[in-house]
Amino acid sequence: MKRNLMILYLLAALAVFVPSLAESGAEAEGVVFSLQSADTLPSATPEATPSPTPAPVTAGESIVDFSAVLPDNPAATPIAVDPIDKPTPTPQPTPNYIYETYTSSSMGISFSIPYTWLLNPNTNQETTLQFVEPKSEMREPDGYQTRITIEKVNMGLDQTAADALANLESTLKELELRFTTFTANETAARSIGDASGHYCYYRADYNDGTKTYSMRGRIIVVAKGKALYQVRITTPSAWYSYYENVFRKLCATLTFE
Repeated sequence: MKRNLMILYLLAALAVFVPSLAESGAEAEGVVFSLQSADTLPSATPEATPSPTPAPVTAGESIVDFSAVLPDNPAATPIAVDPIDKPTPTPQPTPNYIYETYTSSSMGISFSIPYTWLLNPNTNQETTLQFVEPKSEMREPDGYQTRITIEKVNMGLDQTAADALANLESTLKELELRFTTFTANETAARSIGDASGHYCYYRADYNDGTKTYSMRGRIIVVAKGKALYQVRITTPSAWYSYYENVFRKLCATLTFE
């Protein structure tokens, strides 16, 4: 009898336990794990997309966006890039003359001239003075010998800048006949002190039968009282800028009595 009661109790216990176990198994299948902050995995830091390493740039090069460069024109004429492709002119030395003051009482003038330059004795020094660079100082030993000429023309009447211009134009025509080739620039107004007048640059070639000399020059004619004064320089073409310093110095110091 007791044994039968024990069997009944066991059967009742099993009836309660088995449904409960089945329910727990069903919940386990749908379980969702909630991770707390302490359990959270650290967020992965996004990696930047690696940039390509640029090729090293050597001295004198530059990085150029060639996609924006227009195609070459095969018919285009190359243009020299300054200063890379442009030839560098040979610098000329700075003149280092020692000047002296020369006075001509007959012409009524005084001015500065390099003291080593020689006065040409073959001119009428009452009206014409010509100073020639000594051969030992020539910048172009086989070239034309630089000279400066000062002339005075007494006219008898008061002279004006217009008279000076007429004399300049006449002188240019005379020079054209003396040289093998002769080209004069346009004339322009110019004064020496209070004497007004005009000037002109020119280029010329002269052949003496053995050699052709290339020259450049400048003439200025000014009116002063009843006279016209002409100052003229002629130099080797390649050295005109050098010798023009002498011309400018003379004109800057020229005074009239």
